[in-house]
Amino acid sequence: MQKLKHITFTGVDGKTDIDRLYEIQKKYPFVEWGILVAKNWRDNGNRYFNPSFLDVFKNSGLNLSAHMCGSIARSAVNGNIEPFREWSKGNCFIFNRCQLNISTSKENPDVFKYQGDFADYFDEVILQQKSVRDCALYLNSKKYAIDNAEKKSISQFISTIANDSITMLLDASGGLGIDTPIEVYPTANKVGYAGGMNADNVAEKLEYLLTNENVGDFWIDMETGVRTEDWFDLDKVEKVLEACQEVINKQ
Repeated sequence: MQKLKHITFTGVDGKTDIDRLYEIQKKYPFVEWGILVAKNWRDNGNRYFNPSFLDVFKNSGLNLSAHMCGSIARSAVNGNIEPFREWSKGNCFIFNRCQLNISTSKENPDVFKYQGDFADYFDEVILQQKSVRDCALYLNSKKYAIDNAEKKSISQFISTIANDSITMLLDASGGLGIDTPIEVYPTANKVGYAGGMNADNVAEKLEYLLTNENVGDFWIDMETGVRTEDWFDLDKVEKVLEACQEVINKQ
């Protein structure tokens, strides 16, 4: 069975050709489009999406993930999804997955309070972590979700474990797009890997993950490596996908 579940390209922006996203996804159904979410999106550069245009994605069939940053992510990790609801202007349901981009600084909580709102909106919540030695937020949050589901019902308990409601993205670069060695986290749960991936190095990294016996289901994510002058570059996206498809075909 193919272990690769998604290839995520984060940072769809105001210049992105939406029709071309459709065409690429038809050719590569495992692709996922990440949209960066921030309260002060106007001040944060090209990468952050203007939520006023989210209507274009309604009933689109595009595989979308919401990547929450700043105060919206800090609220979400404390179990408060209201700032995200306000940002999305009623379009919470267009996203299949969400990612909480939370740093490891001391002021952040040590557990993500997974609760009903997240299960209502998202199939999966991703916690960004820097390394296998620095992923306490993920481990504590997984335990929190399982403990609380167990108290409610057996069906919720089983769902929490089997469906990977909470997953982890390992990114040693901390979201800076710096090429870093892949550090495998051996687990039966799905794990994401990121860190400076681009068309020049993705084939080698993907082959390593596909052939490593300690890697279970996984996805890869890239942002900086598919931008030109800080705009989302679909030509680079397609080069990455072509390189990945060659590796997948060999497997």
